[in-house]
Amino acid sequence: MVNVFETQSKIDLSTFSVKDILLSHITSIPTAICILCYIIYQCGRPFTQRFFFLPPTDYRDTLKVALDKPNGNLPIGKIGVKKSSYRRRLIMGTSKPQSCSTLPLNSIDAKGETVNNLDSKYYKLHVPLADRKDEESRYNFLINIKPIDVHAGNRRKLIGFFHPFSYASGGGEKVLWEAVISTLESDINNIAVIYTFTPTTSTSAVSILENVDKTFGIKFLSEDRPELRDRIVFIHLPDKYQWLINGVYFKFLSIISQAIGSIILVLIGFYQLVPDIFIDTMGVPFSYSIVFGFFDIPIISYIHYPTVSRDMLNAAKNMGSIYGLIKYCYWWVLLKLYSINIMCVDTALYNSTWTCENVLSAIGMGKKKEEVDDVEDDILYPPCVSYDDERFEKITVKKLMDVKRDRTIVYLAQFRPEKRHKLLIKHYKEYLNKLNELGNPNIQLHKLIFIGSVREGKDEKYINELKELVREFEIDEKLIKFELNAPTETVENYLEKSDYGINCMWKEHFGIAVVEYMFNGAIPLVHASAGPFEDIVIPRIDGKILSRKERNKTVKLPFNSKSGLFFKDETDPDYNKSITEMEKYPTLTEMLLSASVLGEDEKKILRENAIYVSRERFGKGVFPMKWHKYITEIVDIETSRRSVRGKVERLY
Repeated sequence: MVNVFETQSKIDLSTFSVKDILLSHITSIPTAICILCYIIYQCGRPFTQRFFFLPPTDYRDTLKVALDKPNGNLPIGKIGVKKSSYRRRLIMGTSKPQSCSTLPLNSIDAKGETVNNLDSKYYKLHVPLADRKDEESRYNFLINIKPIDVHAGNRRKLIGFFHPFSYASGGGEKVLWEAVISTLESDINNIAVIYTFTPTTSTSAVSILENVDKTFGIKFLSEDRPELRDRIVFIHLPDKYQWLINGVYFKFLSIISQAIGSIILVLIGFYQLVPDIFIDTMGVPFSYSIVFGFFDIPIISYIHYPTVSRDMLNAAKNMGSIYGLIKYCYWWVLLKLYSINIMCVDTALYNSTWTCENVLSAIGMGKKKEEVDDVEDDILYPPCVSYDDERFEKITVKKLMDVKRDRTIVYLAQFRPEKRHKLLIKHYKEYLNKLNELGNPNIQLHKLIFIGSVREGKDEKYINELKELVREFEIDEKLIKFELNAPTETVENYLEKSDYGINCMWKEHFGIAVVEYMFNGAIPLVHASAGPFEDIVIPRIDGKILSRKERNKTVKLPFNSKSGLFFKDETDPDYNKSITEMEKYPTLTEMLLSASVLGEDEKKILRENAIYVSRERFGKGVFPMKWHKYITEIVDIETSRRSVRGKVERLY
């Protein structure tokens, strides 16, 4: 018998490099992975849906037994691993969904003692007291726990907000709570489920909502909103697992480690309760494929910044070493995983044009300039005015225009190097020198005021460096003032009376401080990049704000259309030294001089445009109105997706 392989030509392996061998398999490896994932997906989704959504067939009997108990507790032996499905039935049946939280409702219990939210009793499933108090309540509860038709108008929807640090006081948390109250106001059948850690063992549902009122001015606890806050359910993520998504704990491969940690954390939360809709307002993108693939849940992702970008990939590519090659491969894999997960999202929302373009570029869906308007519907600017803010409406445009302004430039920013305070001090010195050279008594200088909060350690060191720089440049200390940890009233006073507000950061993702300047009538002086340039300080002609496409078509804008002044600096990483670029945008020193030279009539034009632009794009009611549209759309998607499930799965 002839050996068929003997007739084959010999392969000269010496002509093949490792690179060639890898490239020859590069397509087969992803194909194999995709096939494997599809098999897991086909087998896994039916299992997870039944495991997490469907209660045992005798669940009604179990709940009837709990109704007759003094404490309303469900027997642990009957629940087993079906916590999520039982909690779902309880929330559907109860008149007070918040009672189904795994957090204590108050920080002080009935005995007057401080609660410990780690106590296992708060994780026990029970029929709330409100549903056991009389025969009518018991009857209504037993009726409401029954499965309901997917198209029924009174079907409750569990809208999950995954935000482990919901108790914090940052911009991401403001987005979260504005979205929560807008969701609850949108439909009485919407239940907000908050997946969160807690800062202390005494933290309760009420203490978190009190902090929201204190920090963001959203009054969940007001007397006229008892029904609304009763529709907020807190699922307590075990605080001992905070390290899973904290980069401090990962010295190497931090992003992939946090990605795996976020998936584990989502599953821990889902074990207690699986929502009907998953909303990520913090940034755990690598969990999306699991949520979509195994639970078939619609996803809204509010993206503050791209987790992985092509800039990272290019930086590793340019390193030109073995380490650079390894890093490039690492970033490449992350970028592909990031892209796959973003593709699982039903509604991706971006906090700015810059974020939108960078995420789309990262996942290979970048838009051409002429197509940029297509993504404007996907941009949802952060809420800049509190849902319950009463002060905003009382301050009229006329009142702001009539204010006698001080010749001051305020800089409201955290004391961090990327805010480029040092650059401003350097150019402020040049600005003072230029004013002296001009010797024009009619041009009065503007003083600088730095306002910001201070954290111990790096912030304090940075501030000392700034003060030392002021002394080094021999700038009169009366001309530069530092307001550290200033109370809200002081900050508002400066904003209302300052002539200008400045932001020196290169590629600020959004720039909420710039919006604050404009709200208060302080003319913005900003870097010509990212959020401030593309989204905030934009032109207004004949009372109409120009769209991005209209701005791109306009060769030169008239002065009376401007709402602020821009600059660029030669230290910018993307600075273009071409003549056209230098002519288009002045230096920081030149911009400061222009600001001081402007007459009152010219400043009036800029100020009025700034106020109207900010109010139309970021004023009260803008965020809730757009959020209502998105939440209505995602509920329709959930209804449509649920209706094609199995006959039993669609009901539960």
